[in-house]
Amino acid sequence: MSRAPARIREQARRLFLTSQLTTNAQIASYLHLKPHTVGRWRKAEDWDSQKLQIEQAVAEKTRQQLATERTALNLKHFRFWEILMSRVAEALQQPDFDKVRVLTRLAAVIERAQKGQRLARGLNLDGQTEELIRATAQAENRTLANLLLDIVKEHVTDEATRDRIVDAIAQAASEKDRPEAENLPGADSR
Repeated sequence: MSRAPARIREQARRLFLTSQLTTNAQIASYLHLKPHTVGRWRKAEDWDSQKLQIEQAVAEKTRQQLATERTALNLKHFRFWEILMSRVAEALQQPDFDKVRVLTRLAAVIERAQKGQRLARGLNLDGQTEELIRATAQAENRTLANLLLDIVKEHVTDEATRDRIVDAIAQAASEKDRPEAENLPGADSR
């Protein structure tokens, strides 16, 4: 029995870590290998922990990026209001009520424009973003799935049964994160 080349093993790992294919059977079928071979590689190199680390790093980077974007938008909006309030203060020092009325209308326009900008960027009025909430929920779901996987690995002694359970959990978690099956490599060409 010949051993698979290192490049095949690396390709299998990459397919798993990028979630292009999520189960040993899918990866094995795509690379024309046996599922048990992929399972041994996955266990020996601890692909599940590597994938968890990658997903956590991506979620953290996404959180940081969203926080930076939110801060920049808030600063921009704060500057608009600062300019407007200085003009209102000027108008009140020299009682020019027509100017105050114009500034009041301008404030309403700025407020509507800023609400539109916030909604267009996925920001709620409380400052949370849907992307941040979604990323956090996905990270928590993956953490829970990985905890479940660890428990199964620890308590199910039959290796074949354990691998089937682990693959089923991984596939179910992946399908929830990626509902479009057409993104799989070779889905349209095989």
